[in-house]
Amino acid sequence: MVKSAQFQHPIRLTVQSLTAKWLTALLLIVLANSALATTFTATVDRTIIAPYETLDLTLRTDKDTDRTPDLSALNQDFEVVTTRQSRQVRIVNGQTESWLDWIVTLSPKREGRLTIPALKLGNLSSDAIRIQVQKDTSASGNNVSPVFMRTEVDNEFIYVQQQVVLTLRVFYRVNLYDDSRLSPLNIDGAIVQQLGDTRKYETIIDGKRYGVFELKFAIHPQKAGLMEIPELTFNGTMAERNDPFGSIFSMSSGKPVVARSAAITLNVQPQPASYSGRAWLPASDLSLNESWSQNLDEVHVGDAITRTITVEAEGLTSAQLPVIPKPRLEHANLYPDQSKTEDTPTENGIIGKRMDAVAIIPTQPGEMTLPALRYSWFDVTSNQEKVAELPAKTIRVLPATNAASIPALPAVTVADSNNGEAKAADCDCPPAEVIEKPVAETKQAYFWPSLTGLFALLWLISTALWLLARRQQIPVVTDTVKEDGLLPPEKDAFRLLGEGCRQGNINEVKLAFTVWCQSLFNEQQLSTVERCLTRLDSDKLRTLFEQMDAAVYSPDKSNAPFAEILSVCEKLRKQHLKQVSKNDQLPGLYPSD
Repeated sequence: MVKSAQFQHPIRLTVQSLTAKWLTALLLIVLANSALATTFTATVDRTIIAPYETLDLTLRTDKDTDRTPDLSALNQDFEVVTTRQSRQVRIVNGQTESWLDWIVTLSPKREGRLTIPALKLGNLSSDAIRIQVQKDTSASGNNVSPVFMRTEVDNEFIYVQQQVVLTLRVFYRVNLYDDSRLSPLNIDGAIVQQLGDTRKYETIIDGKRYGVFELKFAIHPQKAGLMEIPELTFNGTMAERNDPFGSIFSMSSGKPVVARSAAITLNVQPQPASYSGRAWLPASDLSLNESWSQNLDEVHVGDAITRTITVEAEGLTSAQLPVIPKPRLEHANLYPDQSKTEDTPTENGIIGKRMDAVAIIPTQPGEMTLPALRYSWFDVTSNQEKVAELPAKTIRVLPATNAASIPALPAVTVADSNNGEAKAADCDCPPAEVIEKPVAETKQAYFWPSLTGLFALLWLISTALWLLARRQQIPVVTDTVKEDGLLPPEKDAFRLLGEGCRQGNINEVKLAFTVWCQSLFNEQQLSTVERCLTRLDSDKLRTLFEQMDAAVYSPDKSNAPFAEILSVCEKLRKQHLKQVSKNDQLPGLYPSD
């Protein structure tokens, strides 16, 4: 029996063959695209950090693209500090690999468990990453940052205008370029001064060697209440490890690093109500000393002796030290010399020094007594008010040196209206020596008084010329104060303010401004810049003082608006004096008959 052969249509065979070929080609294309698929990954350098530290998030793609990742999702829990881009090429076994990195430096906004969300680059998405933010990072092992900062203060309980020393340290265990910089320290309502230069040394932490930059600042708060020392930011560039294959093709020139310090809040106490001193002087120590230009055992009438009083205080600037009042002496002329101030920065803070000198010229022989000088201050170590004192000093003044070569003047006699007898006039001078002369020499009696008067006249002229020359060299009213030892005349105080503004010394301007306001309003309680600004009630002047405070850390101190401050003060002064003069001219409530 013969079987018939099955017949297949040629068109059906062609379709099946083509379908198989297309499916095979499509599969090969899918496999090829899978092998060449673009990747977008996210990695971090640390997963455990402190609240004031930063971490680096690296976003990488192997696709050459002009797009940038969308970082907006990071703003919920992180602050984006810096962002930089790096394109690198590597050749291994003849094959070329390239990738594009975005390195994002992040600072956490709070403590706890935070999440870096999935980020997008076009249609691509990275994986989410969890970060632990905690105060104690000692358990993080290798996750310790290569650069971090620490800050501390020497005293957390302080009074207004008392010094507090802030110590800031930057720790690093990588090579840093010379472009490192620290944000300026500006504190609202406080005077800040850096103590010396930056120290550099090494230390060991958890068996690892760190380099350290150390800076110290003296801070003097000018008002009571909460004072915040803000966080500071350190920016630098870290030298990356050499890549033996692809470094010559890298577009990166070092890795930027950022570190931040923790903010510190202090509760500044007001001046104690029990303090009785006229000037508030919170210090660690204060000394009062005097020196003389010559031996006090040989002081004659007409001699110029200079007394220099030096006040030295630990923890106070020289601008905080008030003027030493000149003594009141009946039989002497006083000529104040220009005050000298000096601030010495030490590891423990500022040592302020003020030197006030006065030239004393006795006008009569006898005993001259300088009263005791008391200088009240507040010991911040023991929280007690103390007094530095110079005891009273008595100087025996001898007659003028030319009296020995000049015969004594005859005693002045006056006729007694009652009995016509002549008797000596009252005089503090020592009695004249009685020289007996023969009768034949009575004609010379007219000669000696004339000669004596001539010598006396010449001595007075020479003394006057000497005083005139000294007046031209030494400002007579540089630090003149009132009899109560508190405030100088308003005119002199304003002149000192003008000199401070022209010299461009911020501390001197603040001190002179405070003294001028006290003299202008005759109110001793205006002892701080803040009180003076409140009393003057000028928004423009307050803004200018804020600009002057901001210029403390400016490389060019001339940016401070000294001229504008003086101009506004002059206008306010004229307005106040005009109003005072107008009030003085008003008729009394009860006019006199």
